[in-house]
Amino acid sequence: MTIWQPSEDGHAKLYDHDAFANGAPHNTFKRLRDEDPLSWADWPDGKGFWNVVRHEDITALNVDYKLMSSARGIRMEDQTYEENLARRTFQEMDPPDHMRTRMQVGKVVSRPVVAGFEDQIRALCGPILDQALEMGEFEATKVIARQLPILMLGQILDTPKEDLPWLVEKGDALIANTDPDFTQHVLDKMETDAYRLMPFNSPAGADLFDCAKDLMA
Repeated sequence: MTIWQPSEDGHAKLYDHDAFANGAPHNTFKRLRDEDPLSWADWPDGKGFWNVVRHEDITALNVDYKLMSSARGIRMEDQTYEENLARRTFQEMDPPDHMRTRMQVGKVVSRPVVAGFEDQIRALCGPILDQALEMGEFEATKVIARQLPILMLGQILDTPKEDLPWLVEKGDALIANTDPDFTQHVLDKMETDAYRLMPFNSPAGADLFDCAKDLMA
């Protein structure tokens, strides 16, 4: 068995996505846990951010929205009030809005509702697993896990079958907007201000928005 050992010097710039190119900079996180577990980091491209690196602190702050709020955004980039409203997700809400939305969504994804899709989920899983097993060696997250939720969502939205691979591709580009393996519009490498009111400040958000309008029509 090969055990991966982080090689960075313990002083990685956590605002730089390249610091994570070879894996999480664990030496830096260990140094921060030992020396400065709740620290402020300056950021050349914005106001800066907090590093919270100890489990007990994360757990405490996760339920203390008055001390550390999610309502003004959960991404490192600074957002205007207009951008925050346009791009806000379920994660970017504090109580009582968060709980109100959670109760509404909970009805849609309740156990009886999800059970009704079991046959569809199994039908989607079969080809995904067959394709993965033919590869012999693969990364489960990329080859299996990333496809199923988007494919299932596409079926629920009645997306044409031939468009489902496109939907997976756009979902990857939208969520992994800092990873050049998934998008040509890397968030901190290219100008994306034209899409500042779209989810994740991504051109993929605009493409998916247009797709949703077409499906509704």
